[in-house]
Amino acid sequence: MNPPVLVYSPLDSQRFDLRIYRGTVDSVDSRTLFAEIVSNAVDLAIVRTPAGASGNLHRLGRFGMHPVHADTLVYYQVDLAEYAPKALRNGDLVFTKASSSDAAELEALVAHTFEGYRSHYHANPNFPVERILAGYLEWAGGYIEAPSTSHIVWVARRHGVMVAFACCKFNEHAATCEGVLYGVHPAHAGGGLYGDLIRHTQSEFKARGLGKMEVSTQVWNYAVQKVWAREGFVLARAFDTFHVNAMLSTAEHVIEQEVLFSNDQVERFALASGDTNPLHLDDAQARAAGFEGRITHGMLAGAELSRIFGTEVPGAGTLFLGTNMTFLRPVLAGQAYKLRILYRSPPTTRTTQAVATITDARGRPCVLAYSDLLANG
Repeated sequence: MNPPVLVYSPLDSQRFDLRIYRGTVDSVDSRTLFAEIVSNAVDLAIVRTPAGASGNLHRLGRFGMHPVHADTLVYYQVDLAEYAPKALRNGDLVFTKASSSDAAELEALVAHTFEGYRSHYHANPNFPVERILAGYLEWAGGYIEAPSTSHIVWVARRHGVMVAFACCKFNEHAATCEGVLYGVHPAHAGGGLYGDLIRHTQSEFKARGLGKMEVSTQVWNYAVQKVWAREGFVLARAFDTFHVNAMLSTAEHVIEQEVLFSNDQVERFALASGDTNPLHLDDAQARAAGFEGRITHGMLAGAELSRIFGTEVPGAGTLFLGTNMTFLRPVLAGQAYKLRILYRSPPTTRTTQAVATITDARGRPCVLAYSDLLANG
C-alpha cells in the first residue's frame, strides 16, 4: 500500500479552525488525492509539487474542487565546506542565541517585520489576515521552545535593541542546515543588516562543521534572493503551492437526513423532464448495463437540494447563484441514502456556500455538490 499523500496539519488546523492537510508530491494522481480528501473529510488541502509538475491536479475541478495556485517557493543552496562566509559589514551588531527571556521582544519584532508580507495563505479567502500573522509569531516562538539539538534562533541587537532575527534548523548527523525565517525591523532595513544575518548564520554553521545550507522564499521576493546570490547561494529548485478548498468538515450549520427516491418519483420526474432513458425506468436494462437496478436521474438529487434550500435552510426566497454537482456512484431507486449538507456561513447572511454529500449504506460518496446561494432578506 502506498503511503498517504496528505498528512494532517494540527498547527494550521488549530490556527484557522479548519481541517487542514498538507502534502508534497513529485507527481499528482488526482483520483488518489480526491479519495484522500473525501476519506479524511478535509476542508483544505495544501499541496506542493515541483514547479511545472502539477500535472493533472486541475482534474480535481471535475469534482467541484478547483485548485488555487497560491505561490511558487524557490530554494537556494550553498556548500559551506567550499564557501568562506564574508565578514560582517555592521560592527555595532551583537548576535546572541535567543532564549525564553527574549520571547516577548522577538514576538514584537516578528509582528513588525511580517506585517503586510504576503505568503501562500493570503491567496485563500478562508484565512483571516490577522491569523496569518499570528502564524509567524507562533513559528518564531516555537523555535525558541524547540529542542536545541535541531532548532536555534539568533537575534541581533544594536545599542541594546533587538533589530533582526534568524530562525534556523540543522541536522548535525546529515551535516545540513536551513535558514527558515529571517527578519529585520523595517526601521533598521538597509545598510547590509540582512546580509549580516546571512553571514552570521553561515559562519556559525560552518564552524559546527555543517555542509549544505538552504534558504527559501516566495519567487516574487526578489530583494532577499539578490542578497543570497551575493552570499554564495545558487538557485537549486522550486515548488508550486496549491490550495484545494474542499470544505468537507467545518461548518456553522449542518443538515443530516435520509433520502430515498422511489420508483414512482423517478417515473414522474421522467415524464416532467422528458428524460425517459431506460436506465432510469427499466431494471432489466439497467442491470444489463452493469448497475444493480434502475438508477435515479441525477437532477432528482439537485431537486432535493433545491427543496431544502428553499424551504428549510436558508429558507424561502433562496436562489442558486451557481452549483457544481459530481456523480461518483449511481443512486439507485428504492434504496436509502444519507444526505449531509454543510453551510460555510450562518443562514442569516445573504450569501452562503453549501457543500452537500449523498453517501450509500457503506459510507461511500455517491454525489458531491457545491452550491453558492443567495438568501432572501
